[in-house]
Amino acid sequence: MTTLVEQPLHKNTTNLNFNQKFFPQEFFYSQEFSFTNTTKQFQSHQILPEQSLSDQGKITLCLDLDETLISSTMTQRCDYDFSFKLQPTEEEGKCEEYFVKKRPNVDYFLRRCSEMFEVVIFTASLKQYADKILDELDPSGDYISHRLYRESCSYFCGSFVKDLSLLNRDLNSILIVDDLPASFQFHPENGLQIPRFDYHLKKKKLNVNFLDSCLTDTLQILEKIFIQHNVISILSQYN
Repeated sequence: MTTLVEQPLHKNTTNLNFNQKFFPQEFFYSQEFSFTNTTKQFQSHQILPEQSLSDQGKITLCLDLDETLISSTMTQRCDYDFSFKLQPTEEEGKCEEYFVKKRPNVDYFLRRCSEMFEVVIFTASLKQYADKILDELDPSGDYISHRLYRESCSYFCGSFVKDLSLLNRDLNSILIVDDLPASFQFHPENGLQIPRFDYHLKKKKLNVNFLDSCLTDTLQILEKIFIQHNVISILSQYN
């Protein structure tokens, strides 16, 4: 029987703080969740429908969310782009607020990507957290074709892995952009690692708004893939 990824994470959630529930596994390791390197929990079903008519024939571009497109914190900053509140549970009762900084050029990046690819957000965060951010990034639903969350990941060797073989697409026509290579360790030839966007730490030393050009730099690679309609051989030049 297939075990959903979230099941072991929820066996003792009363002892977890809010961050541990909504952020990706990579952000926390506590004694309540002691996994061995042999722990494997895999999905076994296709997690995307067939391509829509508007996306038919397009390469599928999977984009990570946290530290790839945005940076979020529970510490209020004067220069955040938007904030949102989430209610954890009735038992805990405390409403937590998140402050989000968009990576420079993310709006243009998403618009341009949607013109070239079938765009799928594939995040290890939980749905209730991720949807608040994605509704801000794409309020009209024009850019993002599908949203995949933690429950669509496979847990393997301490990481939530995004198994591209389950996307119901030809693997030769899938690429993923993520700041964590462990997220695409099952298909490294399909992955493009992007530098981590941790705005609230870097802001102490750098003016990130002017220095972070990662998304525009990444677009140059994506445009090359779009023009040549070739994922693996082009990514091999950068991996």
